[in-house]
Amino acid sequence: MKMIPENIADQTLLLAIQNGEERALYTLYERYSDGLFGFIVCQMPSQQDAEDIWQETWLVAVRRISQFRGESCFFTWLCAIARHKVADYYRKHPHQSNETSLDKLGLAAEQIDRQPLPEEIVSHRQVQAQVLQSLYDLPENYRRALIARYAEENSVEEIASLFGKSYKATESLLSRARKAFLERFRGKKEV
Repeated sequence: MKMIPENIADQTLLLAIQNGEERALYTLYERYSDGLFGFIVCQMPSQQDAEDIWQETWLVAVRRISQFRGESCFFTWLCAIARHKVADYYRKHPHQSNETSLDKLGLAAEQIDRQPLPEEIVSHRQVQAQVLQSLYDLPENYRRALIARYAEENSVEEIASLFGKSYKATESLLSRARKAFLERFRGKKEV
């Protein structure tokens, strides 16, 4: 299977997928998988439900990829599919609350910089979108480390094992990741 450069445009990848190139689909999956999960997880009552919606979203996207017209970016299209799947979930489970919360991501601002935010700010969707975008803008190793620590609630030891690093190196990675996240998050708040 030939390698596809990371900087190749989504439209080029979509054309390659239509021509039967499996690697192009895998590249899109790698590019947007974490961001899509982040978009979904903050809207769901549990991580398991989020994983189910995430899988269903990818299945629909693969089946309907030829219907993508390029009127938005591919990630926006994926999120639209996910939004419909989330709405379907809450129609089937009306007893569940669909209030979104940064705490579901485990990356609430008060956990990261230890300065609590007023509840009305934390629950606001714009802040959630800023958190998700800030997380998605991070280098992959930072994003994976923060998700493993705060969303999946792994210990530093478990993350060290996952990353094949020492405890100290993992602590350092998490510290740099939190700092990078906060810089991006604060930058987005000022925009």
